[in-house]
Amino acid sequence: MGTIREFMDQAEGGKLILPSIQREYVWNEEQICRLFDSIMSEYPIGHMMLWKLDGSKINEKGITFYKLLNNYNEMIPENNEKLENPSPDKTYFAILDGQQRTQSLYIGLKGYLKLKIYRARKNNVESYKNKYLYINLIGEESELDEYKYEFKFFADEELKNKENENKFFFRVGKILQYDRLPNINDIENIKNIQLNDEQKRIAQDILFNLYQKINVNDSILHWDIISSDKSLDNVLNIFIRTNSGGTVLSKTDLLFSTVVANWEDARKNIEELLDRINNKGGQGVRFNFTKDFIMRTLMYLLDEPVTLKLNDIKDNIQSMRENWELLSSAISKAPSVLKYAGYNGENLISYNAVMPIIYYIYKGGFLKKTDTIDYNPMEELKKYLVIAQMKKLFGVASNNTLTNVRNALIDKNKKLRNKYFKLNDLNNVNIVGNRDFSVNDEIIESWFEENKNDYTFMILTLLYPCADIEKVKYHQDHMHPESKLKNNPKFYNLRNRLANLQLLPGDENESKNDTDLEEWLNLDNDRLKNTRYLPECSKKIEDYEIFLEERKKLMKEELLKILKIN
Repeated sequence: MGTIREFMDQAEGGKLILPSIQREYVWNEEQICRLFDSIMSEYPIGHMMLWKLDGSKINEKGITFYKLLNNYNEMIPENNEKLENPSPDKTYFAILDGQQRTQSLYIGLKGYLKLKIYRARKNNVESYKNKYLYINLIGEESELDEYKYEFKFFADEELKNKENENKFFFRVGKILQYDRLPNINDIENIKNIQLNDEQKRIAQDILFNLYQKINVNDSILHWDIISSDKSLDNVLNIFIRTNSGGTVLSKTDLLFSTVVANWEDARKNIEELLDRINNKGGQGVRFNFTKDFIMRTLMYLLDEPVTLKLNDIKDNIQSMRENWELLSSAISKAPSVLKYAGYNGENLISYNAVMPIIYYIYKGGFLKKTDTIDYNPMEELKKYLVIAQMKKLFGVASNNTLTNVRNALIDKNKKLRNKYFKLNDLNNVNIVGNRDFSVNDEIIESWFEENKNDYTFMILTLLYPCADIEKVKYHQDHMHPESKLKNNPKFYNLRNRLANLQLLPGDENESKNDTDLEEWLNLDNDRLKNTRYLPECSKKIEDYEIFLEERKKLMKEELLKILKIN
């Protein structure tokens, strides 16, 4: 234990450093203010864990270290500066737990945030000013909502704003300049404010509390020291064990730290890849690929277990680094398959189902149709996605399913059995619960019990292969409009059944609105000719159930052909 002032002296002297297993600084100004309010209010702020390292041996640990940030630019977030040439006769303390709190203390007491001035233009460099942490020494508690003390970040010119004219803001970092408690009357800018005796008393009390908490009290900060003889593996295990008990870092974040510790560009490469593939969502809707997905997929492509165990990750870091260009290229192509099939971040249910597609691409599988063969691999991949999600094959025991699907795609030499994806190759894949990729008449019959949702959209993408879903936003349209079925409760309960749905371009669906089906078809002869699965039966509302049954027969017959079911 020690005082916050002593801790900050260590930081300013460069003795406090960050191992690359830590993630970037992410706290905002409100969180910093909350931390200082907690300190002043004597609330617990948590334990620190430090790894003691001799400068002469720091490079032997096989890990990159960084300096602390004492300023943060909101417009251009910068990573921490790398620690170069550590002093051999210096003792360092690497922060394993408490990074956000330590850097926030350092910014609040020794530095600043570069933030946008209120109402200033976001993309203008001049809109961003250095803002320092201040505490209001004459604020009354009743005005401060959930906080007991009023902490705020201000640029110099903001202190002169009208709303601050009756307040006495003291820059928090200046408290470090005093070796004894200052008298409120000696504070430089107190002479510019007219304070009555009661306000001076309040100000002196708050100033005393700030001085005590930062400069004197040695029971606020608590830390444990990990000895320098610990290996990187030992420290990683400690780091994971310590952080896995909280909610700030996920298991993937913690395991990812292992990769970063041994591959300096890992964080940058993976974050850039995530941005790239998520921004490729169909119809402008971002996908929701995560770091967990990337980590699991990398292991999957390398023919390793996807359970994300620490030792498995460590054993494959070198392979990830050496094969990154090929691995990331395969992952980057997955969105094009998904967009072709009509998926985006809103309707893709199973992200696990995408991994075998990426594996197929990574192993050299073809995506384009050639003139030499009447076969479109993209259509086959679309069918795979529909069946995998309709049958929920990658839900329970997904690791087992992923492994078995991977094994079905390759031979004993880990080469693709077929350069063109074939759904039939997965017929013998065993999945927990006696599930498989097979589809029969009974299963397709059950699909027609689905009510309008993401699953019915998937089925319609099979039934409307001519729909350019990749480029045009399609809606699931009710052939018989909902509004026309309301008068019959039985009909209305069946309004969302698959047999009453069709794919229509969004603008056409909006113009159709609640137009009666017969009327809509008669408005345009081409519309009648091009409408798919239109049964030769009455289109009148009173014959709705007959229409549903007859249209289901047509749609089901086509699905049996598409999925090659006899």
